[in-house]
Amino acid sequence: MPPPPRFHVRPARGWLNDPNGVTRHRGRWHVFYQHNPARAQHGDIAWGHVSSGDLVRWTDHPVAFGPQPGGPDRGGCWSGSWLPWLDVPAVVYTGIETGQERSTVCVRTAYDDDLDRWSDPVVVAREPVGAGVLAMRDPAPFTWQDRRYALLGAAMTDGSAALLLFSADDPLDWRYEGVWLDQRDPLVAGLAPADVWECPQLVPFGDAAVLVLSLQTDRRLEDVVHLVGALGTDPVTGLPSFTARAGGRLDHGPDFYAPLVVADDPADPLLLGWVREPDAPDDAPPDAVAGCLTLPRRLSLRGDRVAVRPDPALEALLGPELDPPDLQQHVRAVLPPHVRAVLQPRAPVALVADDVRLELAPDGAAYELWLDGPVAEVFRPGGIARTARGGGSWRLEGDLTGAAVSLRALVPPG
Repeated sequence: MPPPPRFHVRPARGWLNDPNGVTRHRGRWHVFYQHNPARAQHGDIAWGHVSSGDLVRWTDHPVAFGPQPGGPDRGGCWSGSWLPWLDVPAVVYTGIETGQERSTVCVRTAYDDDLDRWSDPVVVAREPVGAGVLAMRDPAPFTWQDRRYALLGAAMTDGSAALLLFSADDPLDWRYEGVWLDQRDPLVAGLAPADVWECPQLVPFGDAAVLVLSLQTDRRLEDVVHLVGALGTDPVTGLPSFTARAGGRLDHGPDFYAPLVVADDPADPLLLGWVREPDAPDDAPPDAVAGCLTLPRRLSLRGDRVAVRPDPALEALLGPELDPPDLQQHVRAVLPPHVRAVLQPRAPVALVADDVRLELAPDGAAYELWLDGPVAEVFRPGGIARTARGGGSWRLEGDLTGAAVSLRALVPPG
């Protein structure tokens, strides 16, 4: 078994999934995440919390908040976002009312600038009744033409997926405006097949916009896709509209899901995602951990082409150069467990760990491999990423003759 990740955000114990409520507050990044502090299994979801001044040195905080007994989130505090529209720090998320199993949109406000103490939840919206909505989740606020809105992912009673639009002129009293996007558009249906769209993220780039969707079908977590299009104003309703013109997957690996995007730099926003891991077995030790977040990334748009790259802050993790393996003598080269490798193959090569295999084609550009124990994140200039979690040591396999490779150890920054 490889050693655990050292440089990815993960709890000291318990379960982690989606990143939530990411923000930069008073000069410090705060990252929340879906968390079960009691065991490394998906359930009893609260919000975990870490912070950083530089996106590489992370400080653990106490659990931010959890389900309120008898409250509108008693069935779990599920995914959500930072809410920028109040005079105090605030987050918005999906709560579940057990019994009816209906979702609520809950807001909590922070009592301190460390974002450690939070108010009780206030319900600002509920699932619309009689609108054909089976379930909705994961509020994502945005502003358009000086008005406040939010998107929520949804499953509809006819088995299709959709995005719902709420107006939020009063941030504590949202109004349902209707279905904002669905699968009647053939381009959207082809790019985003699912029975529920989760974790919507709307990222403006000037006159263009990128819409990120996580796809779930029959309770299976599948791909994360992006749609490139244009934001406009509906001439009849005056509400914002989105017209997709291109798109594709946002990550070609098997273990990436539920990313959250923060436009701290409008041309180069920050992206964090969940590196998936199965639940730990029931007999796992009390300090077992399941799940981590990706390393910080940056998302860009050139024309209709989306690209993802490692955040430049990660350069602070690069330690001494390591001797590369003798690629002239091997068709299989084991890589160190915590390393950044830059590889330019001359023939087809694969990055392999047990049953996980990422094919690396020799088309001229170099690959940047960030390996942290079982987690691999692979990048190429102008392309998207591949994220995978392996069960053993990472190695290169294939015809390595003539390949160029350099290695830098990953070390805690000084």
